[in-house]
Amino acid sequence: MHATGGQGGAPASFMSANPVMQIVGFGLLIGTLATARENSPVMWAVYGASSVCWFASHFLVDRRPLWAGIALVSSAAMPAAAAGWAEDSTAVIMVGVMLGWFAAWSRPRAAALWLVLSSCLALTLISSATGGAGLGDLAGYALVMLLLTLLGLNQRQYRLRADQAEQLLRQTTLMQQEQAQVAVLEERARIAREIHDVLAHSLGALTVQLKAADALLDNGDIEGVRARIRRSNRLTDEGLAEAAAAVAALRDEVLPLPDMLAELIGNFRRDHRTEIRLTTTGTTRPLPSGPVVALVRATREALTNAAKHAPGGAVDVVLNYDDSDDSESDHSDSDHSAHANNYGNRKVRLEVRNDIPRAAAFVDDGPPVSGYGLTGMRERLALAGGTLQAGPDATHRSWRLVVELPG
Repeated sequence: MHATGGQGGAPASFMSANPVMQIVGFGLLIGTLATARENSPVMWAVYGASSVCWFASHFLVDRRPLWAGIALVSSAAMPAAAAGWAEDSTAVIMVGVMLGWFAAWSRPRAAALWLVLSSCLALTLISSATGGAGLGDLAGYALVMLLLTLLGLNQRQYRLRADQAEQLLRQTTLMQQEQAQVAVLEERARIAREIHDVLAHSLGALTVQLKAADALLDNGDIEGVRARIRRSNRLTDEGLAEAAAAVAALRDEVLPLPDMLAELIGNFRRDHRTEIRLTTTGTTRPLPSGPVVALVRATREALTNAAKHAPGGAVDVVLNYDDSDDSESDHSDSDHSAHANNYGNRKVRLEVRNDIPRAAAFVDDGPPVSGYGLTGMRERLALAGGTLQAGPDATHRSWRLVVELPG
């Protein structure tokens, strides 16, 4: 009577989980014994021993399932072996009740189950035939035992399905909990990236202002130094506000992309007194917060680098909404296929171009931007299915940063 895999909890709830078998079993057993026409003390001893074993199996099933199985099989085997000497069908009905109960138990394996059922059925028929039962009686005995056994098997299948459904529910609940934990970790990582971007931008702008203040201090321009310090304080306040805005953006509380870029460019023009233009082409359409935040952060990083490494140079920002839906484009790009499927083949392209003073020295070695800044931008854009390219243009007089995203 070995336990089946994954059904360790079935025996504990066996007796309470089969009310049909309880009612049918107890009713038939008590009714059969009450109406038995048996005069042999030996047969009554067999019935008594069988009943004791049957009741004992109820008390052993939770703590000693193996002994419970042995007691239940014994309760069926005793009347089966003595059925040929019974004066009525009491022994046969008792065998059927015990077999039905055993068949309803979900703990035994299928091989043990069918071995017990077939052995008790065969033993009953052989014993009855030895006692002189006719073919009609044997067929009736077999029919009664098979019906009770089938009722038990039906209860067994119901119990197994219930156990499987319960196990599936537990697995589903566990999976949902794990998915929730993964979502929390992903959200924390996203917030950390955005806070890093805000701090990098704020600290980069502060560096520019403090270096300018230091240069003005060397020239004795106290008022200019004070202006730079006030500007640094304002940048600090703005950085804190941008950190809060970054968290709000992650919660889908974002403005349309052109509006956010216009605000960013307006602040850059005011702070650095630099010529900067924003051009939007194509049909403007709403985008999810993820791509919007990624594009704004890329623009902010490009403007910070332009102010730090090419101060005074003109800056052009071009936002293009690609309205084409060419089904043959970008099919080879497997990394972005999942994102592209959400928008067809439409893309949003952002280009930030700034003039380069001291073109030769600057272009030969590439822009001295933070490698972590570019790496961080690429990572964020990759999460949204986008790409980033940075480098000088064909004339080597401008530096270009180009971002493309599905959208």
